[in-house]
Amino acid sequence: MPLCTVISAVFIHLLMGNYRDIPFFISEADYPGVERIVFTCGLFLSAGVQCLLALRLHVLFVHSARKRILFVATILGVVSSIHLAVLAFADMYNHLEIHVYTSIVVFHGGFAWAFLAHFSLENPNRRGRQLRMVSLAVALSSLIVMTVSLGRGIEQRTNELGLESDMIPLDQLQPWINVAAPAEFVLFFALMGCLASFTWDVSEQSNQLKNSSIES
Repeated sequence: MPLCTVISAVFIHLLMGNYRDIPFFISEADYPGVERIVFTCGLFLSAGVQCLLALRLHVLFVHSARKRILFVATILGVVSSIHLAVLAFADMYNHLEIHVYTSIVVFHGGFAWAFLAHFSLENPNRRGRQLRMVSLAVALSSLIVMTVSLGRGIEQRTNELGLESDMIPLDQLQPWINVAAPAEFVLFFALMGCLASFTWDVSEQSNQLKNSSIES
């Protein structure tokens, strides 16, 4: 759902000619019009699905995983889901401060949730583990590149223009966005890989619990 939402919103944003420049941040696709409807509705529903996944992982593995790590991971999963729901409505054009805050929590919280959820599982599915390790490595690298690139751009433009960071036009940051925006897309796809990687673990554990219930 989040994958289809972002791809659809970005494609519509490009097709309608509403893009500011290329490359652009994912959030720029939350532009007034059809793309905003897709972006907002899709991410809001995705927030609910992500929250359910975090809770389902806890219910399924609470008796077989490292409980404390899983508990912290579940809290992070729920918190990042709530912020994603807020982010769906807090667009960068009208609610920049809220948008930046929720984006940071969603990306960092989502990564932390996947990281801790992974290490809470004592015997993860082999295919899920492999995909998750690759996705986590790519996500961490992309997160660092995006944060450092954008941070340097904001710092330089703040000194040059004498403006607060939230007052700097995106066009002034485009040289750094040329690096940060692709990194954000890679980060997003890597986090989608993390979500998908739990499919095998959930399915495997569900079947084991089902078989145990039938036998008992």
